[in-house]
Amino acid sequence: MTDYTLPRILTPKEIAEYMKVNETTIIREFELGNLHGFEIGNEWRCSDEDILNYMRGVKSKIETSQPSPVNKLVPESTLNIVETGSFDFNWPKKGGGVNLERYDKGYEVTTIINGHEYTFKIGFGNRESSGQERRRITIWLGNRAIVEFAGSNDYENDGLLAGIIRLKNGKQLTTQRIPEEYKGFRVERYSSVVQGPRASTGMAVIVHKDDIKSMLEHAIIRATWKELI
Repeated sequence: MTDYTLPRILTPKEIAEYMKVNETTIIREFELGNLHGFEIGNEWRCSDEDILNYMRGVKSKIETSQPSPVNKLVPESTLNIVETGSFDFNWPKKGGGVNLERYDKGYEVTTIINGHEYTFKIGFGNRESSGQERRRITIWLGNRAIVEFAGSNDYENDGLLAGIIRLKNGKQLTTQRIPEEYKGFRVERYSSVVQGPRASTGMAVIVHKDDIKSMLEHAIIRATWKELI
């Protein structure tokens, strides 16, 4: 049997005290991928070896996505996008009843995935989120909502939307270890685009409002993980 010596694990506070910097600075280095670490729940930790590598200038092995996405999950030639106009959707309420939401623009997108045809519905509307009224986009497969996007704080100028990445277990992706399926997307912290009260700090797909294809591919990955495709 081989004997293993476990490394010493440090908290952001302990690292900050050792480095003689602010704890916020250390957390930022984690989030940028400059300092390699791991998350337990929502708390960062790293080993003493990670600290030594950081001090030596060794790059973190955390994978990050390219700023300009080049996705090939769904070939452009297989997409049939039809604008459907405005529509209403009835969200079921807990305990019964429905909550009517208005979408001022809609699309139906039909595509072939693994030899099977699927039709997704995309709705553009507005909804309050993280302290302000925002542009919201919802994508359904059948009558089942798969993913949602929220407009940035500067949406009128940059047209950006963020869609939270959820793993197969339904939990939000909270680290920069990007799943292989999302390697071609622009992936950043949700709160880097959507700022305000209760804004998620999890990782999100960042898309432009006109990039229907990337929105759809995010939905396809989620639907596949939910075993709906």
